[in-house]
Amino acid sequence: MELTRTELKFLLSPDEVVQLQNQLRLVMNRDLHADAKTGEYAVSSIYYDDLYCSRVGEKADGVEYHQKYRVRSYAGGRSRLEFKTKIGNLTAKETVWLDADMKDALVAADPERVGRYASIRLMADVLVRMKLDLLRPALVVDYVREAYTFPQGDVRVTFDKDVEARLWESDPAFFRRVLEPGMTVLEVKYTGYLPETLRKILFFKNYQVVSYSKYYMGWVLLNQ
Repeated sequence: MELTRTELKFLLSPDEVVQLQNQLRLVMNRDLHADAKTGEYAVSSIYYDDLYCSRVGEKADGVEYHQKYRVRSYAGGRSRLEFKTKIGNLTAKETVWLDADMKDALVAADPERVGRYASIRLMADVLVRMKLDLLRPALVVDYVREAYTFPQGDVRVTFDKDVEARLWESDPAFFRRVLEPGMTVLEVKYTGYLPETLRKILFFKNYQVVSYSKYYMGWVLLNQ
């Protein structure tokens, strides 16, 4: 899988968020799937890891090469399976939309049920990982996202707030806040190049690029 998309992450204060959003709204489009009134939408992701929590270990060790599976659900009930590969700031992602039975099979981590969909390559890959590495749900991360798009460079800028996490086997009501109060995760994604207009807006304040993983930070917080 060719890694052609750049992904940069930043942590912003409330004042920085307001200022940046006001500027981006002048030149970018809101995500079409966002709520018409708030401009936001809820996201819930189930992250998968193996028996040895290898994804956590790789992040802790500073390994540049990452691969992860997750089931991501959106407001309205749509869900998809995602497989993401990342080397440094370069990423690639494969996805497949899920019907209710496909999602239930993945959530149950049931190889027999997942195997019914082995004709779909990404489902077949998960099946292999379940059998060889005991891949299973490890963590749930919920947050609220506001997103903007720009056609040139296929640019997507997102603001993620109210990030909460819980261990998969814990009480569904037991979520803990991952970010410090008021902080927001800014993600800037583009393919090939970032148009100069957006570059000037996004990097005018010299925001510090961070290596931030919602999965890793949630896992560490909940396993202290």
